[in-house]
Amino acid sequence: MLSFLSVISVNLIASVASPAADSARLGGTPVDTSLVDPAVRAEAELLRTAKRYLGTRYRMGGTKPSAFDCSGFVRYVFARHGTDLPRTAREQATIGERVAVGPDSLRVGDLLFFRTKRGVASHVAIYAGGGRIIHASSGSRRVRYDDLASPRGRWFIERLTSVRRVLLLTSDRSSAKLLLEVDKRPPASTALARAATVQ
Repeated sequence: MLSFLSVISVNLIASVASPAADSARLGGTPVDTSLVDPAVRAEAELLRTAKRYLGTRYRMGGTKPSAFDCSGFVRYVFARHGTDLPRTAREQATIGERVAVGPDSLRVGDLLFFRTKRGVASHVAIYAGGGRIIHASSGSRRVRYDDLASPRGRWFIERLTSVRRVLLLTSDRSSAKLLLEVDKRPPASTALARAATVQ
């Protein structure tokens, strides 16, 4: 199996943490969503919902605010914004638009999928901007942020298998919509996109 790390360096992923690389620095400062464009507003609202559950305990199979597993958390957050995602990380890895990872490619709300001992797409997290993810962590037993540029973040970078965009934005980022059904477009044909989705 081709290692994602052999295709893209840790430094390239870490460069995503630069302020210009993500769509908005939404992680720590409240954003007045009435003053921003619809795309950034949709991202901010999604992230605000996810942040509401920080510290919620982890439980395998958890799908409610009393306890989440990784895919249950992602599904619950997106459902609050009108998007019904599949139940498991493996199923979620098949929806939306594939994203080839690069310095300007990740946006708040993108789903990042990771390989664990249970399979290729067996863990999922939401990209939170600023080089961070928010997810229900089995290791930490709670919903938390992880910085991809940190020593702990290296674990995620080395196991990243694909990125999917469920929050679709127009090319000029002037409008946003959440997918309500599976995106049926053909997959990207670049070598980087293929490497990021090794199954």
